[in-house]
Amino acid sequence: MSRKDPAVNESALHIYDALKRPERTFPSFLGKSVPGQTEPLHRLADTDKSDKQRANSIKECKKIRGDYAGTRLQCEEYPFARTYEGSLKGNNRFSVRLIEGTHNEAGGRMLNSMYITSRTLDGDPFHVKTTP
Repeated sequence: MSRKDPAVNESALHIYDALKRPERTFPSFLGKSVPGQTEPLHRLADTDKSDKQRANSIKECKKIRGDYAGTRLQCEEYPFARTYEGSLKGNNRFSVRLIEGTHNEAGGRMLNSMYITSRTLDGDPFHVKTTP
């Protein structure tokens, strides 16, 4: 995912910040690190669990930014809701950020495409990289 791609640059920047500059992410705490670069993420195929993680991430976005209903913004989470390392893992090593909804959706389509083309199954490890 490229930070220069106008379809996903907000999503790519969020992932970059989570991996390289976690002090710029929320929830915020001293010494925070987010998995996905050196530590792999693991695909979560259980839709019920990923829906619960997504709901938790949205709750976290609302704590930080308040109600954003009626805007074009969506709550993006990293690590993704469809990973075992998502926001319900319990260690606060995740990030949420409000971004343009179309960027969030396009980033999600890219992730799903990667799962399919690389045949990533439940529990399979993978790493995330953004490019300039």
